Amino acid sequence: MANKIIKYTLTGSGKIRSYISHGGSFLKANSNASPQNWDMVGATVDGSNATGLGEFENKTALKEYLDTFTSEWVEYDADGNEIPFDTDAEATLYWNERKID
Repeated sequence: MANKIIKYTLTGSGKIRSYISHGGSFLKANSNASPQNWDMVGATVDGSNATGLGEFENKTALKEYLDTFTSEWVEYDADGNEIPFDTDAEATLYWNERKID
C-alpha cells in the first residue's frame, strides 16, 4: 500500500487525527482558535485516502512549503553552534523516514 505526507490541524478536542500515523512536525501558526491554531505535517496511516489541508506530492513540495515559514528557525551542530534550519535536509529526512510507496 502507500501513505501520504500531508498538512493538517488537530481535531477540535486537540487530538491528532485518526488517519495520522506520525505527525506534529514542522508546526506553523494559523488563525484558528486553540487547539486548532497550528498547521502540522504528518504521515498518514498506510492506505489512507485522507489529505487533510493538502498533500505534498514529493519531497520538493515539502521543502518548498518549509521554505515559506522557517527562515528564522535555527538548529545546533554537534559543538552547540547555532546554524540555519536546513529545509532541504529536513524535508529529505522526513520524506525518506515516513513516506511509504
